[in-house]
Amino acid sequence: MENTNGLRMVNERVWWVGFANLFHANNAKWWRTKKWITQTVFWLLFVNGMLASMIWSIPAEIIPGAFASLGSIKTMDGVQQNLIASVLMNFLAMYALAIPVGAIIAGQDSIIGERQAGTAAWILSKPVSRSAFILSKLAASTIGILITGVVIQGVLAYIQLSLRIGSPWPIAGFLGVMGLILLSLFFYIALAYMLGAIFSNRGIVLGISLAVALMGPSMLRSLPVIKEITPWTFFIPAVDEVPSGLALAFGQTPELVLPIIGTALFCLVFIVIALVRFQREEL
Repeated sequence: MENTNGLRMVNERVWWVGFANLFHANNAKWWRTKKWITQTVFWLLFVNGMLASMIWSIPAEIIPGAFASLGSIKTMDGVQQNLIASVLMNFLAMYALAIPVGAIIAGQDSIIGERQAGTAAWILSKPVSRSAFILSKLAASTIGILITGVVIQGVLAYIQLSLRIGSPWPIAGFLGVMGLILLSLFFYIALAYMLGAIFSNRGIVLGISLAVALMGPSMLRSLPVIKEITPWTFFIPAVDEVPSGLALAFGQTPELVLPIIGTALFCLVFIVIALVRFQREEL
């Protein structure tokens, strides 16, 4: 007869315990409050408002010729001489900087705020793993910013561009641009979560994260190898060649395999460090 008084080994993925409930709760903070409306309106005014102010200022008579020559632009001098290319460069560079800043500000407080308020300790006193605590927040934040700041804004930007040139903008290149924006966004979200797990001071986390976002591209001239493993050259013209993300928007096929792989690996490293560090955190 089986000894029912003894302990029985349970085959359970402890690191995953509580993820579903925590993800549901974190997701609700986006979609069951006015947060998603506020974020959508903010990015609408910033992203599509900025694009509208630039793209609709181009004289209609030069639109066909400028658009037709996008595929042949190979240098930044060529970008400057083409009004559509110049508008896209300025738009994507500002967008690529603004989205990470928004993600950093939101991500750094997600962990630090709950640790300082004591909420994290209370949640982790339940049958919830620390890994699930981090990953559920990371997933909910990524989805929230992705939808409000990338998907909705991307659809509206595509409509604007198509209306301005008088025909649908090449969809493949545009989707590639949105994919690079998403990857760059996740890079900075993962960075913010890693720093939030390491430090308990908001100023330190914000300072390091913003320094990486704003100063990273300036390092490309002294350390050109960086462009092969980071998202910094996706949209920001730090060297003489056309940024790969901008080239995609032009309908070209730039070499993106190494930067995408390198950026994805950085994201993975940031997440692993955040999980390992938070496991050792005294709450």
